[in-house]
Amino acid sequence: MPDLLPLLALLVAGFLGGAVQSVLGFGAAFTLVPALAVLAPDLLPGAAITAFLPLSLMMALRERDSLDRRAAGHLLLWRVPGTLLGTAAVAVLPVRGLAAVVAVTLLLAVFLTARGWTVAETPRTIGVAGIASGFSGTAVGLGGPPLALLYRGRHSTQIRPTLAAVFAAGILLSILTLGVTDGYHREDALVGLVLGGANLAGLVAAAPLLRRLQETAIRAGLLVWAALGSVLALVRVLAG
Repeated sequence: MPDLLPLLALLVAGFLGGAVQSVLGFGAAFTLVPALAVLAPDLLPGAAITAFLPLSLMMALRERDSLDRRAAGHLLLWRVPGTLLGTAAVAVLPVRGLAAVVAVTLLLAVFLTARGWTVAETPRTIGVAGIASGFSGTAVGLGGPPLALLYRGRHSTQIRPTLAAVFAAGILLSILTLGVTDGYHREDALVGLVLGGANLAGLVAAAPLLRRLQETAIRAGLLVWAALGSVLALVRVLAG
């Protein structure tokens, strides 16, 4: 378990992430994962994916009437091979290596999102996005960016429940495969559940306030946070 001050900082990051994700349909990972990479890299990816499970389940159930079941089913099918690859990466890479992967992945995701890149929804791009999401979600707790790029053109009311359902099922699969390969531990579950409570608190308490802001302003602030966190994580890795 992290010390008190790092834990408080992680709780704040979790709270903000829950609020942002309730509006945009993604964002919890952009706030919490860089904070974990800087403050408690040994808890990646287990604590991160555990934290996102309650939030994903609640969002999927709350807005299930807008869920695109066909898209969710295709993505989940493609997440399976990606999850297996991500599990293998966790088994091979040391903690510092995972922290570096987190930082580089975040920077790439921030760059692509800030540039406004989109991809057309085709069977091929859906497959690539599903595999990439399964890999990055399992290896470093960042399963959202590939899917956010794929569905950037859709309205957030449809994105939120669809991605939430994919994340919830994908997280359960990741926990299973990581547990089998000794990549998931009791401390990951305990800290993750505490941070998951912070995600839910943000979802309930701060979301009404955030909905008064423009989505573009929320996205900009989220990207700045993620970029700073990833740079700090890289600095920490390079400094040893």
